[in-house]
Amino acid sequence: MKNKLILLGIITFAILIAGCKYDNYDPPTSFLTGHVVYNNVPVPVRSNGTQLELWQYTWPTKGIIRRAKIAVYIAEDGSYSARLFDGDYKIVRLTGAPWSNLNTDTLDVTVKGNTTFDVPVTPYYTISGESFVYNKADSSITSTCMVNKIGTSAITSLTLYAGVTSIVDNTNSTQNNALAAAALTDLTTPKTNKITLTSVNKKKDYLYLRMAVLCAASGERVYSQVFKLAVAAQ
Repeated sequence: MKNKLILLGIITFAILIAGCKYDNYDPPTSFLTGHVVYNNVPVPVRSNGTQLELWQYTWPTKGIIRRAKIAVYIAEDGSYSARLFDGDYKIVRLTGAPWSNLNTDTLDVTVKGNTTFDVPVTPYYTISGESFVYNKADSSITSTCMVNKIGTSAITSLTLYAGVTSIVDNTNSTQNNALAAAALTDLTTPKTNKITLTSVNKKKDYLYLRMAVLCAASGERVYSQVFKLAVAAQ
């Protein structure tokens, strides 16, 4: 029994030492940053709603090679950032995003210090030429934009969102108004949308606005960039 206790103590001590050694490795210090882009222009999305996957095939411990998956969320402006060890990685564009699933091939990137790498995608639609105008007389905001069809998927809606923070989308807004597909049959002309501010929103100094296109091929929307608009209190 005494020998068993001694052996158990030795094993426990060895495990603790191994754990300490593992914990004492320096954390990663390099950053991989970039945007998802179409024709070199960032593609805005819902904040933390769309992901990339990074696959790591190297490990800082000498002699050990591991394959690890790292989920990387895309920010509302289409940017992403990951803190990593230097090494070789593969980037995977996941399905379910507001861009074509044809981009399923992996992209190779080598991280060495702070590294910038843009990820090309082909969205189903894009938004361009957006503008937002506040009318104090009727406390309304009118948006105008061009909707550009890239793929073959049918458009479902074009929505104007208003919010009180710079994170504004279909899950973070105080007001919104959607144009249905029937109002979007001709995409060769600018599309306008309008909301009348609530009594609460009329009291704000600023509101944050953006528009988004939803299509049949994806549950995620492509957005315009966020616009900050001054609103005069009534």
